[in-house]
Amino acid sequence: MTARRRTFRVLVVAVLAWVGVSAGWPGPRMRVWERGVEQQLLLLRGPRRPPPKVVLVTVDDATLQQGDWFEEEGRIPEWAKGVGSLPWPRATYGMVAEKLLQAGARAVAVNVVFEGPSGKGPADDDALELRLRRYPGRVALAAEMLESSDTQGAGALTFVRPERFLAAIGGTGALGLTNILSATSSEASRHPEAYAGGVLPARGAEGYRALSSTLLRLGGQRSRQEDRHSALNFYGPEGSFRRLPAWEVLDPERWKTHPLRKDVMGALVLLGPVVAQGTDGYPTPFGTLSGLEVLATATANSLQGDGLQPWPRRAPGRALLALLPLLLVLAAARRWSDLRWRLALVVLVLVLQGGLVVVALQQAHRWLPLLAPSSGLILLGLLYGGDAYLREGQERRRLRRTFERYVAPGVVAEILSDPESAQGILRGRLLEVTVLMTDIKGFTVLTKQRSGEGQSELHVRQLNEYLGAMVEVVMAHGGTVDKFIGDAVMAVFGSPVSRGVAEEASQAVRCALAMRAALAGLNEDWARRGIATLDNGIGLASGQVMVGQIGSPRRMEFTVIGDTVNLSARLESATRNVDAAVVCDAHTASLIAADPGLAARSLGPQVVKSLGEVEIFTVALADQASR
Repeated sequence: MTARRRTFRVLVVAVLAWVGVSAGWPGPRMRVWERGVEQQLLLLRGPRRPPPKVVLVTVDDATLQQGDWFEEEGRIPEWAKGVGSLPWPRATYGMVAEKLLQAGARAVAVNVVFEGPSGKGPADDDALELRLRRYPGRVALAAEMLESSDTQGAGALTFVRPERFLAAIGGTGALGLTNILSATSSEASRHPEAYAGGVLPARGAEGYRALSSTLLRLGGQRSRQEDRHSALNFYGPEGSFRRLPAWEVLDPERWKTHPLRKDVMGALVLLGPVVAQGTDGYPTPFGTLSGLEVLATATANSLQGDGLQPWPRRAPGRALLALLPLLLVLAAARRWSDLRWRLALVVLVLVLQGGLVVVALQQAHRWLPLLAPSSGLILLGLLYGGDAYLREGQERRRLRRTFERYVAPGVVAEILSDPESAQGILRGRLLEVTVLMTDIKGFTVLTKQRSGEGQSELHVRQLNEYLGAMVEVVMAHGGTVDKFIGDAVMAVFGSPVSRGVAEEASQAVRCALAMRAALAGLNEDWARRGIATLDNGIGLASGQVMVGQIGSPRRMEFTVIGDTVNLSARLESATRNVDAAVVCDAHTASLIAADPGLAARSLGPQVVKSLGEVEIFTVALADQASR
């Protein structure tokens, strides 16, 4: 396994570990991010319809203004006395509750803590108690748990409840806590029962219910969810629930014909003051809500079982569920190594996961892991992209090293512009090319002579100078140096890329003539240095060849094979029998006929070894041929 593959696998394992830990055991920052994503999805879902059998009767601005109006008029009906300001007379709450129960409400919860004696006098308490005794077990009263620090700094709990009215409502079973765990940047708003049945028992205070739970029980209903483990699933902004201003219930004439009176029949009613939007309320994705609206949300969630809950609830289960989409992508990616398919797979799984989370949130009211697995999928996509980039770079370097041994840098750049095509070149294909074969005349005799004279080093140095010059000429004309066979050079024009069959033939011929000119320059230099001069013959043949990497797995060579190669070698040998240093076959001569700068002249049929009689041509530059 290569170092790159090992690094890739280590990074994949690191991503999987991070996703599992972040989903199952998220840190503070991850919880904040998850909370932000959840809020955005709830806003994207938008408001929804609350159950019609949860109704609010509100002591709101309209009710207070109605009381003020009666006081300004100077004629205040009995029911309107004291309703223009808070706190209300307790008897007035009893009057509203009685009217609601008479209209058919299942139960009424009053979201006001009646601590100690009424500030309106004993008659106020007596009037409320009288009405409560008429409906035992039908009215839930609010209690509150106050927390303070003692001298040692430990938290102390003080239970505030309406002692005066316990007997009238049927005992402590008709009490309910109004304490609510507000949302934070990292935690959603919890159901009030999470405080009453979760936080308090953990602190040694047991046996208390939330006001919403008490209302539900008094109304003969049961919660359809585990309230302690649920977050509030809000229905919308303030005013989403069906609500009645309290003064409309108190006014006998208006209440008698009120169009919403029928909505109270069989409903669970929450009665209490509401606050205007602002810092006094409870923050939610839909804005700030009053405490009464939050309690109504808790009641409705319990009634319908649509509170938000994480799924799976346990940390190991959430970790495994978050890892599932990543494992799916990793398993499928083993079959598709192409980067485009892998990235498409990552995007597809991301979309499917997002859709599943939205459906689970809307239909099942369950919050599935989203942020951790989505982040993991994105990281996995980046890893695939980085791995492909490195792999492509490695492959380009390998191809460059392969082709730079044979072709000019410009041709290499053209080949590498399409790596897939380059791989096809290496695998093999048929091409129409011109093959150039050149060999030094009498080099074998010269080798023996210099070996006997102890001039091997001089011999090798001269050969290298010669071959270096020939290669430069081939490269300059866009040819590919196929191989060296001792002192022979084989070059191909039209492989691995072609400029056109005729153009390649013309360049091959021009290359052959330039090689002769380069050798002349070398000979002048060698003569000045007292080194024996050399002569060469060049044969060119055009036709179809097989091109590709050929050899064993231990040693591969990019080359061409076919009859055209054999013909070029035979034509090079024929230069020893004719008065020409550069010869070509008839096909090459016909290809260069359109080049005005070249001229071909037939030397007639010549006997070529293994091929019989073949018409051969000599070539020259057009201006030199006319001399």
